[in-house]
Amino acid sequence: MQLDVVLLPAELPARARPEHIAVVIDVIRASTSIVSACQHGARAVLPVASADEARALATEMPGAVLAGERGGTRIPGFAIGNSPREFTAAAVEGRDVILTTSNGTRTLRLVEAGRRVAIAAFVNRATVARWLVTQNDDALIVCSGYEGIFSLEDAVCAGSITAQVSERGAAELGDGARACRVLWEAWRTDLFSLLCSTGWGREVIALGLQADLALCAELDTASVLPILENGRITAAPARHA
Repeated sequence: MQLDVVLLPAELPARARPEHIAVVIDVIRASTSIVSACQHGARAVLPVASADEARALATEMPGAVLAGERGGTRIPGFAIGNSPREFTAAAVEGRDVILTTSNGTRTLRLVEAGRRVAIAAFVNRATVARWLVTQNDDALIVCSGYEGIFSLEDAVCAGSITAQVSERGAAELGDGARACRVLWEAWRTDLFSLLCSTGWGREVIALGLQADLALCAELDTASVLPILENGRITAAPARHA
């Protein structure tokens, strides 16, 4: 098994070959919110690229929850934004969630073709690492970044997953994975401070959403494994998580 990390989706076309297994990370906040939605009983999360696409899909899915943000702020007319604190059982249990975000959902759409895709954040990193080991296939971790710019928090999260897979002796690491593991070792003891210090983290604080960062910094608090297949994200059965 070979495991590597790309630090931005723009690197994907340069990959020498299409790995069939992928993990997408957008710690602040899309992947954390998707984990929260699945943890709290959402039937499925449907990631879409734009607000218009989300609204159009909602007309075909009565009862679906419209969720999303641009620039960190809830899109007007949507039921909820992209705060993981909003994806409660009361809001999403038993319902489909149509989600569009500035970065994470776009990355999911780019990565999906020809791959089985898991969604990862700090909150479920151990679950994702175990899943990668069980797949026993070449895999690629894709960091979403922010508006085409490198995001330190995504790279550190990728490093945390890489470290757990590597500790099981299950993977040959590419250069990107090795670099992210070094970042994880540097920041592993204070993830909240990390998130507060990053470029996008500071923007989220300016929006009054520091509580979101505290949740995004939690480590291994969720055992759910969201998997994207055929445009729908659902929680994998417990035996696969």
